[in-house]
Amino acid sequence: MLPSFHLSVPADARYRVLAPEVAAKYAALAGCSEAEAKAFLSEVDQAAEGLAGTDANIVLVFTTEAGAMRATLTCGARSATVRHFLPTAN
Repeated sequence: MLPSFHLSVPADARYRVLAPEVAAKYAALAGCSEAEAKAFLSEVDQAAEGLAGTDANIVLVFTTEAGAMRATLTCGARSATVRHFLPTAN
């Protein structure tokens, strides 16, 4: 399992693009294929876009848990969670 970490990015679209890029890297480090990492990137991007619209920062917390990774995004009083299942080891 990967250690969890926090990332804070401005909600402004110029900086918000960092969130999904970091999500894709986290997914790759967790053992996801390139296609799975891109899917997680897309899900986090949609969640971040949905929270945008204020001058606040979006705070992301990336974690892994039994069989899944999670990105929890918070911006002001709003939040979203993206959960993606990890590949199983054979």
